[in-house]
Amino acid sequence: MGSLTGLRAALLRSQLLRFGLVGCVGFVTDAGLTVGFHSGLGLGEAPARVLAFVVAATVTWWLNRRFTFRVQSGASSWLRYVAITSAGAVINIACYLGVVRALGTQPMHLLAGVAVGSVVAMGFNFWVSRNWVFAADASTPPT
Repeated sequence: MGSLTGLRAALLRSQLLRFGLVGCVGFVTDAGLTVGFHSGLGLGEAPARVLAFVVAATVTWWLNRRFTFRVQSGASSWLRYVAITSAGAVINIACYLGVVRALGTQPMHLLAGVAVGSVVAMGFNFWVSRNWVFAADASTPPT
């Protein structure tokens, strides 16, 4: 039992794991809002995704700031996060639109597009966040 507790503690100290957990929250936010904006509000695929992505990016910025990188910075890091990870957003949305164009706009196809875009952009976004967005304000050393 002790080794499992130690493993769990080590994993929770890992920035990559915490980043991934935050990404899961971002994915659920992004996917749910994409489908809701498209199906519920009648927005097109691209506007639904862009709007959902902005909300999800704000959620993940806040969680990464507090949980993943444990920094005390404020709104300026949100501006850096949005500005610098916009390349990740372009990668994410391009992958999403490619999947949607190939498969269609049924809710499961939209979710597949969100998933593909999220996975492809995650590595880039982690590297940018760790090295540029939150690095100057980090209160704990990278792991």
